Amino acid sequence: MPETMQPKPERDHRVDFFRGIALAMIFVNHVPGNVWESFTTRNFGFSDSAELFVFLAGYASTFAYAKPFLAGHRLVATLKAWRRAGVLYLVHATLTLFAVGLFAWAAMTFGNGEFVRFNDMQALMDRPLDTLFGLAVMAHQLKFVNILPMYVAMLAMLPALLWAVERFGRRGMLLASALLWALAANFWLNIPNHPYDGGWFFDPFAWQFIFAIGLYCGLLRREGRQAVPYSRRLYRAALGYLALSLLFIDFDLFGKEKLIGLPDMLVGFDKTYVSLPRLVHLLALVYVFAYAPAASVFSRVSRDNPLTRLGRHSLPVFATGTALALVIQVVMFQEEMHVLRDTALIGGGLLIQFALAVYLDWWGKAQRLDLSAAAAPRQARPVRQSGGAMPALARAGAVVSPAKS
Repeated sequence: MPETMQPKPERDHRVDFFRGIALAMIFVNHVPGNVWESFTTRNFGFSDSAELFVFLAGYASTFAYAKPFLAGHRLVATLKAWRRAGVLYLVHATLTLFAVGLFAWAAMTFGNGEFVRFNDMQALMDRPLDTLFGLAVMAHQLKFVNILPMYVAMLAMLPALLWAVERFGRRGMLLASALLWALAANFWLNIPNHPYDGGWFFDPFAWQFIFAIGLYCGLLRREGRQAVPYSRRLYRAALGYLALSLLFIDFDLFGKEKLIGLPDMLVGFDKTYVSLPRLVHLLALVYVFAYAPAASVFSRVSRDNPLTRLGRHSLPVFATGTALALVIQVVMFQEEMHVLRDTALIGGGLLIQFALAVYLDWWGKAQRLDLSAAAAPRQARPVRQSGGAMPALARAGAVVSPAKS
């Protein structure tokens, strides 16, 4: 039986706000070697903006796809999710082609062959035909252009997750997702690369667990409930874990966790398979900000907040930011850090993305106004009659009945 859904709650702009933060951090991190890279979230904890973005994508999928699926419109919701996956594939293919063309142009223009040897471009030089096939099927992914394939896989798997919700309930879906994550992390279950060995950098069989957690939270949110109720002890524990991870990074203790003797999945920091410390850090971060004090800037976010605007248009902003980051990589290639130059380039790139988000907001409003104007019924123009002339309706042959008293 389809699950009964409650009326959709008022839009929580915090989701777009934090998605906007993640987009800004991703952009900065995609320009390695810049001054501001040291101030992004990955320098203050085990997880980074990618984990947060995937969690929020799963959360948002509740409102985009879960409602029709769980209301019985499974085929419609499935095709809608897969169509979105197709759009993401086309964006990924466009960004990949842009990257190849950009670095090829830079190599020819500046006479520096190193441009076609970094960011996993070397495979195109060594095995061009094999690599072109790999690029087409997402089996070879260029560095910094490798996150969208994972989202394509998430949307491809989304109907299965929603079917699990319908068949086994929310907790059953989450349990099955956790089992798949554990299998992927322990047995290196991944989609293979081509033409070289290895697997995807963002293993979809592992990352789907983060997506499923977001979906689980979103499903409860639609019912006006919280996935994990507020607890002072749990809140303090989450804060403590965040502080511990910060100290771990500040004192550069990476490698010491191996002394514990537990599997890497439980104590390591592998990003491909989302090891447990990274996952717990993400959950602690989400819990702390979800229950931020009422007076906090994070608890009351407006629709017009610049970061909220970014998050509301995540795909075009991400695509634009990725293209800009690749261009800045060419500008900064083999250059030392420089505060003014880095600030100008990073700041300029962010301003372009903010301007794009503002434009898309304006364009969306303009489109809605046009549709409203087109849908509005035209007011009937009064018929001008001359003296003694028969009314227009009667001239058309209509029968006019006299009013009855």
